[in-house]
Amino acid sequence: MAATTAAKIARSSLWLTSSFLIGKLSQVLAQIVLARLLLPEDFGVWGMVLVVTALSNIFKDSAISGVLIQRGIDDKTLVNAVYSLGITVSIVVFFLQSAIGFPLALFFDRPIVFPLTAVSALTFLIGAGAGTHGAILQQQMKFRQIAIARWISSSIKLITIIAAAVLGAGVWSFVVAELAFTTVSSVLRRSFSGYRCQFQLRPDAVALRNVRRYVGSLIGINLAVYANTNSDNMIIGRLLGAQSLGLYNLAYQLAMMPTFVLSQVNHVSFSVMSQLSRRALQRYVSRSVELYAMVSAPMYGVAFVLAPLAIPWIYGPEWQPVVGLFRWVLVFAYARGFMAILGTTLNAIDRPELNAFMNWVLVPISLPAFAVGAWFGGIQGVAISVAIVMGVGATAWFWLATCRAARWDAIALLNPLGIPTVAIALSIACSHWLVSAIPLPQWSQSILVLAGYLGIAGVLSGGQMFEVFKETLLKSLNVSSKPTPNQTSTKRTVF
Repeated sequence: MAATTAAKIARSSLWLTSSFLIGKLSQVLAQIVLARLLLPEDFGVWGMVLVVTALSNIFKDSAISGVLIQRGIDDKTLVNAVYSLGITVSIVVFFLQSAIGFPLALFFDRPIVFPLTAVSALTFLIGAGAGTHGAILQQQMKFRQIAIARWISSSIKLITIIAAAVLGAGVWSFVVAELAFTTVSSVLRRSFSGYRCQFQLRPDAVALRNVRRYVGSLIGINLAVYANTNSDNMIIGRLLGAQSLGLYNLAYQLAMMPTFVLSQVNHVSFSVMSQLSRRALQRYVSRSVELYAMVSAPMYGVAFVLAPLAIPWIYGPEWQPVVGLFRWVLVFAYARGFMAILGTTLNAIDRPELNAFMNWVLVPISLPAFAVGAWFGGIQGVAISVAIVMGVGATAWFWLATCRAARWDAIALLNPLGIPTVAIALSIACSHWLVSAIPLPQWSQSILVLAGYLGIAGVLSGGQMFEVFKETLLKSLNVSSKPTPNQTSTKRTVF
């Protein structure tokens, strides 16, 4: 771990986060264009397809090969066994997804769902084995190469989906873009890895047996997460129709974008956490929680107040119902970022089975909650249930369980998120009161929220919060901050 300095961790995080951000911005740009060319119902139909593709993605070789990040790649036999298993599973999932598309089309009463699902399954054949090369890159901390691969493949996806939509492909534009993205991404990851993996029709049984528990737990985690995060789509699509699902999907994707971007740091963190002692790990996790709260709180606060003005202006007046949904999903998204850090922590300390168990416990709670929300409040009711059950409630459950498993003080780990959360809540409330009391343009509320957050957070932390952010930023840029008299070394092993 000595070679993994704080600067290297920060730079790796910056590479990965910036590449993912570019990809997400490309996705938003594509959404804006498609919102003008397609109907909300088209987005809803694709959301129905995503119900099964999201399930299939759990078994992609990238999920299976995650064990190589934790165990390392020195054992060539293990690498080849995992690589071979990933390819075999990918082929099987291709046929399974193609077959599941038919009953799925009957469930939603949308015949087009069947061919869309079958053709999109080709991504498993195209990308078979590439997940192992991605895990090798991640285990070796080659995040610059991962970032470049993402930049290029995201750009190709953006060009492809817009071109297909302009040419009149309709909902098929999504499928064409996915195929193009997977093809380019797979080629680049294989090229950048440079690792010669060998496919074996019968992988080494001993090697697979040694990682069976870990891989099984990872798949169990992903299955539970799938059930918790996709059952809302199934309920909305079945009970409320394609148009409602299209509105909800747009709100969800927009609200989750900052969390998806910021959580890319967890890929770096997993590589680092797996090499830390428990004491050093606690400091690292505490700092990760603090940095996520500091950055995400103002982003979500500004998004919350700008939503009524920005969403209809960007996407068109027919998307106005997205505003209320978006605000509720923001609560879930903010909490979900902390939950992602805690889940990564459990995997790093070799407790993936506990991570899976906690996610499965949430399944019988989330499903009835979403159904009740849909029954009494429509899509708005589902969004509220998601925010309360899978946002605040699930994160609190993970917080207590992770601290108990790692033998940490739950209150001490809670402190780093307190100031940013309180500061953004107070700034939103104060800005709303000012805009109501004084005739100000609606866009000015975002400036009030940001200024209020900086002021309140600065006072509550005594300026310490800004010092933490400054130190991390300088390290990500490979610039050393001026040492204080108490510092004995400018080189540190964690944040």
